[in-house]
Amino acid sequence: MKRIAFAAVLLLGVFNVQAQSIGGSPFIAVHGKAKAEVVPDVFPLEITLKDTSLDSAKTQALIEGYASKVVSLTQEMKMEDRDVTVSNLSVSPEYRYDDKDDEQVFLGNTYQRQIKLSFHTLEALKKMIEALPQAKQVQLDTGTFVSSKADEIRRDLLAQAVDDARTTAEIMAKAVGKRLGTVHNVSNQGFNVRYVESSDSYSLDRVTVTGSRLSANAPAPVVLSKGTIQLDQNVYIIYTLID
Repeated sequence: MKRIAFAAVLLLGVFNVQAQSIGGSPFIAVHGKAKAEVVPDVFPLEITLKDTSLDSAKTQALIEGYASKVVSLTQEMKMEDRDVTVSNLSVSPEYRYDDKDDEQVFLGNTYQRQIKLSFHTLEALKKMIEALPQAKQVQLDTGTFVSSKADEIRRDLLAQAVDDARTTAEIMAKAVGKRLGTVHNVSNQGFNVRYVESSDSYSLDRVTVTGSRLSANAPAPVVLSKGTIQLDQNVYIIYTLID
């Protein structure tokens, strides 16, 4: 009954489709959707090497030493060059405002490098984390786990969402004694339509990841979970209706 009521609302034209004109012919607007849960196979890790002091030479040597250690670990693990990105050394002055003397106090220079790594197994990510130095200058953050096949899966889901929309439209058209005519408009972004089923999410490619984030200096053993990635595709189609 819910879908029939929905069709009746659309057929009576009790909504506004922005910049749409169908020349008075009866029409129907439907929302098709498809989703899939996949297990991620790309596991990123961002390493920030950072320290501030008045002894510039010592601080730079410390940061560069940690950077060399990380690069050596990637070589030991036989990581591909494409999975390792090392930023340039960043040097910036650090100040603290002194309320008492109403002046900026120089704290020293901050030396920083960022190293971004991509692993293809969760075990390799854990191995790297456990091998890294546990020091305040070494900050770690696991990024969002992703699937290397996400684009391919999205394309398949888009086709499924179109099929879902047409099936829904055929059921609704039959329920009111009509048949589907031509496609007047199709979009994956949605139209300016007030749908009865307004609780649905209309975002495209919504991705939710279940996993763990790592704080710096986490004690071993490292606990991480793959979780799953949910990929959604949505399409919005307007069909004309014929007898």
